[in-house]
Amino acid sequence: MHHPSRLRTYALPTAATLGTGVLLGLLGPLAAKSDHPVFAALSLTFSVGWSWAAYAFLVGCFCRTKTLSALLASVGLATGVTVYYVFKALSPAVLPGATDVTVVSISPGILFWSVAALVLGAPMGLAGHFARRPDLLALPFRLAVPAIAYYEATMRFEVETDPGDTVGIVTWTVVRIASAAVALALVGRAGWSLLRPSGGSQRA
Repeated sequence: MHHPSRLRTYALPTAATLGTGVLLGLLGPLAAKSDHPVFAALSLTFSVGWSWAAYAFLVGCFCRTKTLSALLASVGLATGVTVYYVFKALSPAVLPGATDVTVVSISPGILFWSVAALVLGAPMGLAGHFARRPDLLALPFRLAVPAIAYYEATMRFEVETDPGDTVGIVTWTVVRIASAAVALALVGRAGWSLLRPSGGSQRA
C-alpha cells in the first residue's frame, strides 16, 4: 500500500514535470506553424533558453527535496528537448512563400540540447528549490530567471533583429521590460521585508 505522502512527494511531481515538459516542447514548433504575429512571438519566446530555464526553475520550486529538484528539472528539460526536435522533424513548419518542405534532421540538435538539459537543468532546479527559502538568501536564486531573460533578450535584440523585424523587436523589448520589472519587484519586496518591523507576537 502506497503512503499518501510518498505519492505527493514523488509520483505527482514526476507526472506534472513530464507533462509540462512535453507541453513546453510542443509550444514553440506549434506556434511556428502560423504566420500571425502573436503566434510568431510565442514561437520565439518558447524556443529560446530563458523560457526553458524558467521551466526548470519552476520545477525546483514545486519539489520538496534538493535531489528531486535537480533530477526532475534535468529529466523534464530532456523530455521537452526530445519532443521539440521530434515534432519539428515529423511536422516541419513551412515558411511563407515556400513550395517545398525541408526535412529536418533531429540528431545534432537533440543530442547537443539533451546533454545541455541534463547538465544545466539541475542547477536551475536547485535554484528554484532554494528560492523557496523565507530569508534574504533566497533573493539571488529568485533573480536567476529574470537575469537570464534580460541578458538573452538583449543579446538577441542586438544580434538577431533588424529594423524590419517587428515581431522580434517587440518580443525582445517586452521580455526585457518584463524581466527588469520582475527583478525590481523582487528586490523591492526583499528590501521591504528587511526594513519592516519584526512580526513577532507582542503581549500586552
